[in-house]
Order: sequence, then C-alpha cells, then structure tokens
Amino acid sequence: MSISKLLASKEIEKIWGFLMNKIIIFESQTDSLRAFAQLMAEGFREEGYQVLMADMQNEGETRKKVYAFTGYGDTAALFFNHVGLNLLTEEGMSIWDERDVDCYNYIVDHPMYYHAAIIFPIRRLTFLCVDEYHQRFIERFYPGKVRSFFLPLAGIRSPGGMIPFEERSMDILFTGAYLIDNNIEFHIQGLEQGVRQIWLECYELLCTQTYLTLEQGVERCFKRRGINLPEEDLRDTVRLFQDMDGMLRSRARAEVIKTLANAGVRVHIYGEGWQFLDCRQENLILHDRIPFDETIPLIADARIILNVMPWFKSGVHDRVYSAMQNGGVCLTDGSEYLARTLTDGREALFYSLDSLEELPDKVKYYLQEPKKLEEIARRGYAYVKDTQTWQRRAKHLAMIIEGNTDGR
Repeated sequence: MSISKLLASKEIEKIWGFLMNKIIIFESQTDSLRAFAQLMAEGFREEGYQVLMADMQNEGETRKKVYAFTGYGDTAALFFNHVGLNLLTEEGMSIWDERDVDCYNYIVDHPMYYHAAIIFPIRRLTFLCVDEYHQRFIERFYPGKVRSFFLPLAGIRSPGGMIPFEERSMDILFTGAYLIDNNIEFHIQGLEQGVRQIWLECYELLCTQTYLTLEQGVERCFKRRGINLPEEDLRDTVRLFQDMDGMLRSRARAEVIKTLANAGVRVHIYGEGWQFLDCRQENLILHDRIPFDETIPLIADARIILNVMPWFKSGVHDRVYSAMQNGGVCLTDGSEYLARTLTDGREALFYSLDSLEELPDKVKYYLQEPKKLEEIARRGYAYVKDTQTWQRRAKHLAMIIEGNTDGR
C-alpha cells in the first residue's frame, strides 16, 4: 500500500492509536475539577499511559514541561473547562497544533459558554460532554467544527471508608452554595423590548416545565410566535440568554431546600448563603463551606444525600454517584439519562422539580423505614462501585483516544 493510500485508510487510525501512549492532564484551580483530574490520571496510569500533570499557574514552566514530554503524534492532552487549552508557544501559536497533540476538552457546563473554542478550534480537538443534550447542542449548532462525545461525571469514594448505615450521624446532607440570583431586571437590561419579552416568557416556561433544556425553551417560545429562527440565530439567542442558566439552577436549589425546611424536614447543609433563604431556618443545620475533598467523608456519614441537578436534562452530577459510591442513598431530581440507568426506589430516590409538594412526604416515609433505605443504598453501591468511577472514565477515554470506540 502506498503512503498516500495508507494515510487515507482506516489503518492509520490503528497506527495512531498504537503510538498514543502519553497524556498531559491539566489541573484546574477549581477544587472539584482538580480532584477529577487527579483521579483520571490514576486511571490512565492503570491503562499504561505516561502521565504529565500540568497547570496554568506558570505558563513558562508548563511550556517547558510540555516540550520535554511530548513527541510528535504520541501524546494526548486533557483539559477541564478549557483550562490549558490556550497554552501558546513563545511565538503566540497554539502549542497543541505545533506538537500535533490530540486535545480533549472536558466541559462540565453547557457548550454555550465555550463558543469561541468551538467556532475557532485548534486542529485536533474533541469536546467531552457531561450531558447528552450538551453533545447534541454541539452537533446541531457547530456541525463539522469539533468531535464530541458524552462522558458522564463519576463518583468518588471516601478515603476513610464507609460508616455503617445505622451509625451515620446525618439523615440528610446537602453540599453546595445558595447564590441569590433572582434579579430579572438586572439580567434583561440592555435587551431590545421584543427580545426582553421572549426572555421573560422563556424563563416562566422553564420554571414550570423543568424537563426542558434552555435551547428547547428558547426555540419553543419563538415557535409560539410563528418564528422559525435559522440555526445560527437560535444558537446566538441561547448564548444571549445564558444568564438564565444560573438563575434556574439557583431557583431550583432554593425551592427544594425551602420545600423540605418548611415541611419540618431537617437538612445538614455545607455551603454559603443559606442563611438568606426565606424559609423555616430552624430546620437548616448550617455549616461553613469546606473544600470539595472534605465533602466526600461527609457523604459517607449521611443516610440520604440530596442532589439538585445543575440543569442537566440528560446527564448526571458527580454528587449522585459519590453518594452511591459511599453507601448512602442519593435523593435527586431526574434526567433522561438517569431514567434509563436507575430506578426510583431501587438504586436511588427521585423527585420532580415540577411536583415538589410530594417531596417531604417521600423523605419522611423513607426516614421512618431505615431498612428500606439501607437496601436502596446497598443496591446503589452494587451498581456504581466498579462502573461509575473516574478510573473507569479514564479507561473509556483511553478507548476513544485509541480509536476503539465511538464513545457510546
């Protein structure tokens, strides 16, 4: 076979995968993402990869390490939320293009926040998405720009091991901040009157039909008016409305915690801002915010771990699997992905943001049935203990890098 034919054939993919045995993993300054990176590194070492851990604190030193570590065509790089993707040569060019590095950008937020990286990508760039709708957003609105795969978040086990279920000190635990983000006028200032009205309609729609993604809500509101926006205009309108994403997350957290507290359900909360929530505060057992890695042993000391999805409509938050990895029961709102993989009352407990009035009675029932709770925890742990770990995610990504899977 001639070289030209070889380069055009599938054989080159096999050769490329065979040569790819090094990976650079960038650590974010966000403590949760840093923990994910370190665990992924362990997984890649188990797969036989040489691993270089890097950060963007000192770009000059990082650049030297990258040059010393990489060959041509034998190295992949993994970034979390874009950190490290913009590392440049001293001449101001992409170091990843210069060294022909296979780049994987693991985004734990909606792709609308990464428009520039997708529309003007480096040469060998793949996006890893934590929600199937995030991947579909890239495929729909940026066709042919970058590859994308769905790679859900994973759980983390406590280094201290699991506390026996009946000896755990907390009935219900929630970890996370309350960011008061309800000033609609602030978010719509500067919008033209017609767009402002659609923004308000979209927000109202998503508050009452919480199974919709932001892009589905925007498109539905325009179609109600008989307007079918071209794809690029729809994409850019979603980006214009992106503040709504944070508002919806904040509102969902507040409504869930308020519903429980006002019904007399006591919740341990580690995170800032909750003293400002208008609810029966005597039912909130408030603790200071702590680093992410310190939340994992707490999860191992709770019977029920509450999760409120960050508007993932076909994905999963790491809190779900960390709860199950540590022998607790995850109580979470659902998603299409979770509906396919878990069953309410079997491996986890589900509630709906659209039917929060049912949540307190469900929680009270299971707290009065500790054996049933413990059985759910046991089945949840059996499901996740080997399959929903960061080491398993590294194995999956290694298969993608080596061309042995389509990512499904």
